[in-house]
Amino acid sequence: LFDKGGKTYAWHHDRNGFAYTFEANTGTLVSAEKVHPFVNWATHVDLKSGIPHKDGKYSTHQDYNAKGICPAALGTKDQQPAAYSPRTGLMYSPLNHVCMTYEPVESKYIAGQPWVGATLTMFPGPDGVMGGFAAYDPMTNKAVWYNKEKFSAWGGALTTASDLVFYGTLDRWLKAVDAQSGKELWKFQVGSGVIGNAFTYGHKGKQYVGVLSGIGGWAGVAMNLGLTNPTDALGAAGGYAELTKYNAAPGGGALNIFAL
Repeated sequence: LFDKGGKTYAWHHDRNGFAYTFEANTGTLVSAEKVHPFVNWATHVDLKSGIPHKDGKYSTHQDYNAKGICPAALGTKDQQPAAYSPRTGLMYSPLNHVCMTYEPVESKYIAGQPWVGATLTMFPGPDGVMGGFAAYDPMTNKAVWYNKEKFSAWGGALTTASDLVFYGTLDRWLKAVDAQSGKELWKFQVGSGVIGNAFTYGHKGKQYVGVLSGIGGWAGVAMNLGLTNPTDALGAAGGYAELTKYNAAPGGGALNIFAL
């Protein structure tokens, strides 16, 4: 939630690749835009109905191998939270830039076993990376700045009153960037990939920033389980194969604390 011009608004970065802004008191949709141009499964969102206008080329159905769907099934953002700064008036969001091919296949459900009913392969988006981190004007949902990341940015964002934004990466970095420009100001290599959320607290008059590191989740499942078939783990094995260059399996967890 944020306030603008005497009104309260709600902002939501959906997995479908669109960022939505609503009037909080009425639910009126005032803005819905792609979080990045690579999103192609829909052309736009109708502001009156809220319904995305789909591109049939990237729609999935039986006996059709849809290629180059962006974003992939994991979405442009998963459970990791975005952050808002009342000082800059901007939203800050981690991004997945992953596309996929998706072919439905006939399969029988077996209780207690994974069941998808499709063969998936996943790969980086058109700009050659699998992730990024961006700042958005929440009234227009246009990006103010955007930083590329080699892998999906799976850790949550943190903003501070000193106009810093913190986030972690799957290739083991905790980063601090300028909230206005996105310029990287500091980074520290923690022991394993970050899927935790950066946080801050005060103690005895000093401010601290921390993050839990330890590769895991959907992006790290193939590495931790030793899966090598590109379609294993719903395509994670192929899409995130290079994580083994930056992380040891299994990924260990650690709490990292820094003083500002």
